[in-house]
Amino acid sequence: MKFYLKQHKSRYFGLLLIFAFLLGIVGLAGGVSWSLLIYLFFVGAFLLGGGMLFAYTRQRRLYAFLSDQTKRILPGDQDHLSQAISYKVNQLLQEQENQLTKESREKEQQVTFINLWVHQMKTPIAVLEMMAQENQLDAVEILKETQRLKSGLNLVMNEARLLGGLGGDFVLKQVHLAKLVNQRVTEQKNFFIQHQVYPQVAIASDLHLITDEKWLGFVIEQLLVNSIKYTAPGGKVKLSASMEQETLYLVIEDEGVGIPPGDLPRIKQAFFTGENGRRFGEATGMGLYLVDQVTQELGIEMNVASQVGKGTKITLTFPDPKEYRE
Repeated sequence: MKFYLKQHKSRYFGLLLIFAFLLGIVGLAGGVSWSLLIYLFFVGAFLLGGGMLFAYTRQRRLYAFLSDQTKRILPGDQDHLSQAISYKVNQLLQEQENQLTKESREKEQQVTFINLWVHQMKTPIAVLEMMAQENQLDAVEILKETQRLKSGLNLVMNEARLLGGLGGDFVLKQVHLAKLVNQRVTEQKNFFIQHQVYPQVAIASDLHLITDEKWLGFVIEQLLVNSIKYTAPGGKVKLSASMEQETLYLVIEDEGVGIPPGDLPRIKQAFFTGENGRRFGEATGMGLYLVDQVTQELGIEMNVASQVGKGTKITLTFPDPKEYRE
């Protein structure tokens, strides 16, 4: 209302002055009592005010929209309406520009990831093709290469889903944590065998949480794959969960090569492979980035601690602790 009055007060008082001037001329001409003229003036002022109030009610939403924030940055401006419109238009243009920049960056990121992924998928395909040509079909090697293809396909599909936004893909329900973890460990059984790494699961059967089972499973799978990949033969990957002070923790700890201190702050960045990625190869630098994106969407806090030569410990801290136990 203040915004509207500020915009129209000069017009209102101007019309009142003109009306008073005309009534004054009539009064000076004689024939009409001044009391009647004063009465007509107040009636006219009342009708003019009523007309302005009616006009305001019809445009109330527009003025409420325009007055937001503008009243704080443009105090006392004589052309308040035009300045407000200009501010809002610039604000909308800036929002659109930011959105276009974000979409362009995401598209560029997706193209880069696809190029890296295609390059990495050439290796298992070439190995399988060579084995077929030389008629040296080794079941273990075939299983190893198909596992690499499967992992790569899962990663690129989930990356596409993440870029599309997870809002419509969430299904929150009660999840049995031990069951979900054991399922993901079983799915990686061949990967464990190939690398001669041994899983150890220590999770109480009464731990439950409200989350999206598929996406939490994706997080656990990616962390398992990384732990197995960077653990030497004979090493272990330990998965444990605990409830401490009404907070649920899931810990995935390996006995791998560890992450160099200089790489640790950047492991969640897209396409960052680090020293281990260059040393061992087969890294897109997207695994932990996608995990970080998913955990943020799920409200899970992920902390990574690592020592070179000793291993890496990843702790997932879950929200809504009251939902964890039946």
